[in-house]
Formats: sequence, C-alpha cells, structure tokens
Amino acid sequence: MEERPRDVSCSGPDNTATSTDTPHEAILRAQELSQKLVKGYCEQEDTGMLSEIIHITKEALAATDQDHPELLHPLAWALYKKYKDIALEWKYLEEAVTIQRRAFDSSTSSPSDHQKYSYWLALMLGDSFYHTGQVANLEEATELIQILLQQLPGKEPIVQVLLVNLGMLFKEKYVLLGIEEDFSNAREAMDRAFALASEDGHEDAQWLEIAGDIYDARYTWEENLEDLEQVSRLRKRSLAATPDDQEIDRCARQVKLATTLEKVHTKTADVSALRESIHLTKEAMSVTDESDPELLCLTRHLSFRLHLLYLETGGLEDLEEAICLGKEFLTRCDKDDSKRSSQLIDTAAQLAALYERTGILSHLEEAVSMGREGLEKTSRDSSDLILAHGNLGTALSSRSQATGSLMDLEEAVTHARAALDVAPEDCPTRHNQLHNLASVLLKMFLRVQDEVTELDEAIALSREAVASVPEGHPDLATYLNRLMGGLDKRHDKQGSYRDLEEGIQIGRQIVELTKHVYSGRTFAVSTFAVLLKKRFKAEGSLSDLDEAIEVSQRALNQTPGDSPARTEHCKTLGDLLVGRNSKTRDDDDIRQAVESYRAAVNHTAGQPLRRIIAAASAMPCCQEYQDAYDMGWTAIALIPSLVVARSLETIDRQHLLSHTAGLTAATVGAAVKLKKEPSEVLGLLEQGRGVLGSSLGEMRIDIKELQRDFPGLAEEFIRLRDEIDTFTRMGTVRQASPTQRNDGDRRRIAAKSFDELLLEIRQNAGFEDFLGPLSTEQILAAAAYGPIVVINSSWMGCQAIVIQEQALTTLGFRDLKEYEIIDRASAGDFGSVENLEFLWDHITGPVLELLGFTGTPLLEEDWPHVWWIPTGPISRFPLHASGRHQEYSGKTVMDRVISSYSTSLKALVRGRRQREFTPGPSQALLVAMEQTPGQDPLPKARDEIDAVSSICNSMAVRTVTGASDKKRALSYLRDCNIFHFAGHGNTDSDNPSKSYLCFDTKDHLTVGDLLALNLHERSPFLAYLSACSTGHVQDDKFIDESIHLISACQLAGFRHVIGTLWKVQDDHCVDVARVTYECIRDGGMTDESVCRGLHKATRKLREVWLHEISGEKEPVVELVEGDRDARDVHPCDEPKLASAYWVPYVHFGV
Repeated sequence: MEERPRDVSCSGPDNTATSTDTPHEAILRAQELSQKLVKGYCEQEDTGMLSEIIHITKEALAATDQDHPELLHPLAWALYKKYKDIALEWKYLEEAVTIQRRAFDSSTSSPSDHQKYSYWLALMLGDSFYHTGQVANLEEATELIQILLQQLPGKEPIVQVLLVNLGMLFKEKYVLLGIEEDFSNAREAMDRAFALASEDGHEDAQWLEIAGDIYDARYTWEENLEDLEQVSRLRKRSLAATPDDQEIDRCARQVKLATTLEKVHTKTADVSALRESIHLTKEAMSVTDESDPELLCLTRHLSFRLHLLYLETGGLEDLEEAICLGKEFLTRCDKDDSKRSSQLIDTAAQLAALYERTGILSHLEEAVSMGREGLEKTSRDSSDLILAHGNLGTALSSRSQATGSLMDLEEAVTHARAALDVAPEDCPTRHNQLHNLASVLLKMFLRVQDEVTELDEAIALSREAVASVPEGHPDLATYLNRLMGGLDKRHDKQGSYRDLEEGIQIGRQIVELTKHVYSGRTFAVSTFAVLLKKRFKAEGSLSDLDEAIEVSQRALNQTPGDSPARTEHCKTLGDLLVGRNSKTRDDDDIRQAVESYRAAVNHTAGQPLRRIIAAASAMPCCQEYQDAYDMGWTAIALIPSLVVARSLETIDRQHLLSHTAGLTAATVGAAVKLKKEPSEVLGLLEQGRGVLGSSLGEMRIDIKELQRDFPGLAEEFIRLRDEIDTFTRMGTVRQASPTQRNDGDRRRIAAKSFDELLLEIRQNAGFEDFLGPLSTEQILAAAAYGPIVVINSSWMGCQAIVIQEQALTTLGFRDLKEYEIIDRASAGDFGSVENLEFLWDHITGPVLELLGFTGTPLLEEDWPHVWWIPTGPISRFPLHASGRHQEYSGKTVMDRVISSYSTSLKALVRGRRQREFTPGPSQALLVAMEQTPGQDPLPKARDEIDAVSSICNSMAVRTVTGASDKKRALSYLRDCNIFHFAGHGNTDSDNPSKSYLCFDTKDHLTVGDLLALNLHERSPFLAYLSACSTGHVQDDKFIDESIHLISACQLAGFRHVIGTLWKVQDDHCVDVARVTYECIRDGGMTDESVCRGLHKATRKLREVWLHEISGEKEPVVELVEGDRDARDVHPCDEPKLASAYWVPYVHFGV
C-alpha cells in the first residue's frame, strides 16, 4: 500500500525507566522511548531500532493487563515496517494486523489518534490481501479509508494519499472479481487524487504508475485497445516523472512500460512499440546488478521480444541475439527454476526459426533436443504444455521436411494433436494449435498419400484457425496459406475445380496481406502462383500465367538473399516461365527460366533436395549441353547428402532419392556428348545412382584389413554400425511409439559418431579412401574377371561406358534417337522379339563388337563373361537376351558371352571384397509355396523344390524344407548357404522396400526384411528367387536405386542371386532350376558355376522356344495376363509379351 511519513506518536522527553517507576510511569516511559525510536528510524532507517521498538513495547504491555493503544500502535507499526522493509514474511504482517486492530478497538483518545490507527490498519489489511486473497480484507480496508475521507477536510495532504490507496484497493478487488463498479471506483479515486495534486504543479510518478495499473487490470479483463493505450500513456508519464537519481524506481517503471509496449505490439502489430519495448528492456538491464535475480528475468523478456522483432522484420541479427540471450538464461538459472522449462520451449522455437532462415540443420537438431527437454520439464497441468507440444511438433515437422524422416513426421502429428487436446476452447492461442495440426496432417498426406481423410481434416482445421482470428491478425496470412495448400492438394487428388478457385481467391487475399510488410510467408505467394499455373493448364488463359509470374517475382524480391526460400521461389518462377513458353513459344521465357533454375540450383542456402529438383527441371530447357551438364553436376554432388544421414530409416532415404530419378543418367548423357573423360563419367554415375544400396552396403563391408591394422577403430566401427542397424526399420508404423522415438534419437547420435569415426579412420595411412569413391585403378581392376559394360539411358539418349582391365571407353549410339529407349519402355514390350533384335542392332551388338566378342566360343570353358550395369529406362530391358535369335546366326548376346548384372560398379566391387565362399558342409533352405492364401496355385513348385533338393543332397548340402512362414524362414536364413524360394512374388509400385515373397500368412518376406539381415560375416553362396518380377522396379521414380528383391538379397550378404525381370511360367521354372543346380554341382559350387549354370539353362530353354516357333513369322504363343501358372501376385501392367519365356531369368553376382 502507498505510505506517506506521518507521526505515529507524540514526541516527549528522553526518560529511561527505573526500578522505582510505578506501572503507569513505566508505560509512559516506554511510550516516550518508542516515539523517539520511531522518529529515529524514519530519519536513519536503522533496522536495529525496529527490534528495539518491538522489545520495549512488548515488555511494557506484558507488565499490564490492559490494552494501551499508545504502545500497541508503535508495536504494530514496527512489525509492519519489518515486513515492508526487511523481510516480506507473512508472520510479521499477520501479527501487525492483530495488534493494530487492538489499538484501533481500544482507542478512546482524540479523533486524530483514532484516524491514525484507522489509516494504518487499512494499509496493513490491504497488504494482507496479497497473502490471504480474502476479499474481506480489501472490503474492510476500503471501508476504513472511505470513512477517513468523509472525516477529513478536502485540503488535508493525507487525503491525496488516502485516495490513491483507495484506488489501489478497488483495483485489487476488480482484478479479483472483474466487477465494473470496482474499476469505476478505482478510476474515480485516482482522478480525485490527480485533481488535488494538480494544484501543486507536479506529477507523482508512483501515482501515475498506480493509475496505469488500474487501466491495465481492465485491459486484462476486456482487452480493449483504448485501455491498453491509456496504460501506455500513463506509464510513459510515470517514467518521465521519475528522477534519474531514483535508479531502482526508474528501472522498475522501464520494465513495466516495456511489458505494456509488448502488449501494444501484440494487439496492433506496431513495430515501433516493440522496438521501444526492446530499448527500455536493454536500458533496465544495463543498470541491473549481475547478482540481481531480476536480471535473469529481463534477459528472458528481451530474448522473447527480439524474437518477435525478427518475425516482423526478418532481421537475422535480432534472432541470433534472442537465441544467445535465451541460452544465457538457461546457463545461469537454477536447474529447478520455474521459468526454465518455458525458456527451453521458447529457445527451441527460436532455433527452429533460425533453421528456417539459414537452412543450417544443426540449429533444427538443437531445437528438437531442447524442445524435448522443455516438454519433459513442463508439468502436466501447466499452461506451457500447449506450447511445449506445439513447438516440438513444429520442429519435428521441419526436420522431417529437411531429412525425409517419416518417424519425425509421425511424432509431429502426435505432438500437434496433444497441443490441441490440452488447449481449452477459450485458449487465446488455440488457433495456432489448429494451424499446426493442419500443417502436419497436410504434410503427412503429401508423404504417404493413402488417406484423403487426413487431407480433409487438415482443410477443416485450417478453416477453423482462419475463423478464429480477426482481420489484421499477424498470423492470418499464415493460416490462409495452409488452407490454400490443402485446397491445392485436394484439387490434385480429386480434380475439384471449386477447390482450385477457392485456393486462388485465398491466394489473392494473402498477396494483399503481405504486400507492404516484411513477411516470412512468401511461400504462400509461391503456392498461389502454382494454383494459377494449374488453372492455366485447365483453361489456357495466359493472364493466369502472367499474374503468377508477377507475384512470384515479387515474392522473390521480398526474400532475403541468404534465405533458403529463394531456391523454391526461383524454381517456381522457372516453372512458370516454361509454362508460358509452351503457349507463346517465346525463347526469351526459356532463357529466363534457365537463369531462374540456375539461381535455384546454385543457391547454397537452399535445401539440397529442392536444388536437385530445380536442376532436373532445368536440364531439358538448356540449349547448350554444357549448361545442362553444369547444373546436373552440381545436383549430383548434392545427392549423397540426402542419404548421408545414416540415422534415417531406409524408407525415408528411398523417398528422398525418388525425386532424383533420371537426373544422373541425363547428366552422364550430357557428359558423353561433351566428350568428358570416361573416368569422370563413371564417377558421376556412381555418385548419383545406386546411392541407397551403396550406403547400406558400406555399413556391411568386410573390414578385416582395418581389424588387422587398427583393431580399436575396427571395434568402434562394428559397435556403431550394429547400433545403427539395430534401430533401422524398413516399414513405417503410423503413430510411432515413445520407444521408437527414443530409438530414433539414439540412432542419430550413433550416426553422428559413425561419421566422425570415418574421418578418423581416413586419417590413417592406407585407409585414406575408406568407404570413399572408387579410384580409376579399382575400376579397371574390377574388370579382371571380364568386361563391365555400363549402359546409360535417359532423354539425352543412350551411351555405354565399357570397362576393361587396360582401358575405359565411352561409346555413343549415333543411330539411336534420343527418346527411342524411353518410348519403347513406355510401350512395355520389354521381351518381345522385336525389342530383342532392336537392342542387339543398336546397343549390345556394337558393344560386343567393340570388345571383340564376334562369335560363339568353341569350348565350354572359353566363354567370356560380361557384367551389365544398365541405368534409366534401359534397365527394364533384357540386355542378356538381346539378339537375332531366329536367324541362328550367333548374333545374340547369349551365343557370345555369359551375362551377369550388377546394380552398380561399387556393388560389384564390394561383393568381390566379401569373404569368398569355401565349399564344405552347407545347408540349403528350400521353400515351396504350392498353395498361397488368396493366390493361384503353383503345382510345379513342389517338383522344383524336389529337383533342387535332390541335387543339393548329391553335393552333401543338407536341405531344410517346410519353412512356409516368414519367422521360421528368417531364422533358417541366418545359417544357410543356399536359399531357394519357389512361389509368388509381388512388386510394390509405391514403395519398393515393401515388395515381397508370399508366405502362408499375410506377414510376407519383404525387401525390408532381407535388408535387415546382415549375413556378410558368412557370405552365403546363393539366393535363388523362383518367383515373378524379383528384379523388377515398377515405378520410374525408383529405377535409379534398383531396390528390389534381388538387390536386397545381395545387400543381405548373398554372393549370387538368381531372379526374374518379370512374370515367369510355373513349368519352365522347374527346368531352369534343375539345369542351373546341376552346373553348380558339376562346377564345384564356384562363383563361375552359378552364372554358367543359368546361362546353360536359359540357352536350352531358348532352343525349345525356337523349335516351337520355327517356321512362324510371328510367335504363336503369348504369355497372357493373369495366367494361372504365372508366379506373380497380380497380373503385370505391361502389354502382352511375346512368349520368349526364357528371357526373364537373370543372374546378379560377383
């Protein structure tokens, strides 16, 4: 309560009590002494005097059985002052109120003494309210002061103080109850006090402060801008009226005004108010002692306000300062500080914003880590729980976008829902949680695209968020953008023209909202431009494209030069210009588009994936091969960064790499046309395709040399490798469990340690290229067992890079049109006679001529061996089967060489580095799936397994059969040398890692299950997959990575894998398997025996086929879709194939 110095007793002579004093005289002497001490304390503020007063008065009162107000009042006053000036402990105030009430009740002296006792009781009761919260204290204090005001003349100086105190009491009651009458009484009391004070010609800073508090209380209840502006005016006057030498009061008023100005900014988006708030906070901090706890509080507030300023102006230095201050608070505050969890949440949000601004992933990693800690330390009943869940969800969503982690996105959805669940309907930030959940649901739909309900929910939540905020709200543009994005994707999914139109109207609204202010929301304008382009495609109105280009250019101009967002804006602008060129044929649009794409590709702050996508869009527009090559080269250099994060699950990396399909092949095509060195061309291919397989394979290489030379490093390599492998999963479980999320965090830590270990290993002599790219010497050495032929195909045409022991050679197929392979692949007749002849005439024939393989070898042991590595659309074709078979001229691949395949050069070299298979006691797992639930029967599957079993027994290979469920099969696989599966196979077009071999139950053996195996220590000999399409990648976007059942077996550790490119017929499988295994037996289970066996088997089957069609101009039999004996789950999507049923069988291996 407000105090003014007043006499609490009458002054008198300085007499000391003696032993001869009567009780009455002793009381008088105690009264006189206490008066003197009171006066001394008021002049000197010697706290020891308060203790003396308390001692003297209590001793005197103890000697009498009557209440003496002359002693009770000084005692109560001393206790009250001890409470106010020394220690704010309730026991002193409580005792003071009790004693002062006795003084008031027992007073029978003059009216002035009674008024004095009344005044001080009112003050004490007012302060008691802050401890007890009892309205009765306020009401009694108010009544006492009102009575005093009625009794005192209007000009009495104390009247002003009483009015101010009355205003304070009514204010407190209003704060508690919200009764408008209390506010009116408080305001009226202050107005009367100011009216009386105005006659003195000066303003009282404290009274102005109290008046501001009164209006602030009403703003808290009603949130009227007029009240807030009045608070600001009063607090500014209060600060101006505070002398500079009153440093403590001045600092406190700066802090209050800064808080008010922050509220003004929040209410009005007035940046000048926010800047003034920051300035005042910094001034207050400059005069606050380092040891003062208030400094930590100010540090926290300044951090928050600087973040707000960044959101308004985009000033990177403001955001960085905010983060530094937040971290300073966390470093200096106690571990159990009540504000620690809140600051963790705030700093995590700031770090996430710093990532969005700079694209530096480490900031986002720190944001997630800090957000988790903040959530952990936030009590379940805290209002901060909303922000803790919401901000962590946002950070995880951003990390998912940056890294492709589906688990992060699943967890982001969980936290966003939790934030909305704990936000009550009247929560002032509920709209933000609605928006956050809408955002992550939209991202989830874009990632998995399997549930339109998620998209519909995202749109509904966005509508609710938009409806929850008034016009002019700073977040309105953000919420509208999310709604526009949802409508855009629903239009794509369902073709709803109404969604497209609504999205465009929202886009125009966003453009207006963000036209004249800084905004980090320029992505919204980019989405709007994309919608306009879609309407142009639907309706052909050039004005849509012109408007889209205009707003995109404006968004680009508004985006800071070092912002990651520039990549997306430049790419969007390039797309729009290309679209306009399709209508106008204006070459200038193409030139501008290329320049815009180039800016996107070369913008180092941009996300690697967005830069890669920009390069893929740019290359077909380039008029010069060099321009296409330069952009492709830059993008390929970025591809490893998509999978270098070993902490990512394979499914996530597969998703990221799907966006790079065709880029590497096109760049290689440009390189060949520019006559680049073959070693450079091969380097590009190895760097840009087969990346996922290489990354997985690197984790499982034979490290016997490292174990020999540096056993400590080898041990750490194995530990970290196993830890990463343990936590990696191939599929995805919606709503990841806390255990899985913890595994993800541990995997990130292990992956970071693994990368640091690689750097350490490479610092040692002899290991400089450990897990690095292949050297030219290593590439040439790989051809020691036979030539390796890389056939590259793209819209740039088709080229070959031929690897022999002594030379690398590039070969261009000049008579082949650039789009010929793409067109034939689109037709789907991969194994037709016409395509086999085309491949021979234009591709494989010239390659074998270059190699000098011009005829059929005379002796069985003289057959040369060629490894084929096809890329792009040519990888769908059977290079090994190409030729003019019906001519009987030997002009076929299989009549001149034995063929094997590899997914990449590095995979071939890696396979050869594995421990060689040593014939000896072996075990074979043989699985026959004659009957598979829901599939056609395969009556020959048992015959096939019986034939293989018989041959295995003749080789002293123990056979295991009957493992018709996945669990048993996996347990046997860990100990077998041969795995033979005769049954149905299925290719998953959306997710190759989910392609599978069919077992008894729905729990089939997937690519993911095989990749999870690590059999490299044993290096099992052969996986024979006698099922349809085990080497088939159905969707073009996954073709560069060659993730299928065959490659999965290789990555699991099998030296050799035999599989199929497409559907095969049940009865032919038996013959191919029998001949192949007989050759393996006769060849002594050597590496060469496998491919020789398959080569012999398919040549024999080819002879049967030739006999069947001899004399016919066209094949007489076709493999009909849905043939009941075909070993595929579903009919193939390809058109009818000529019955070259010997073609699909292929060998992958060393």
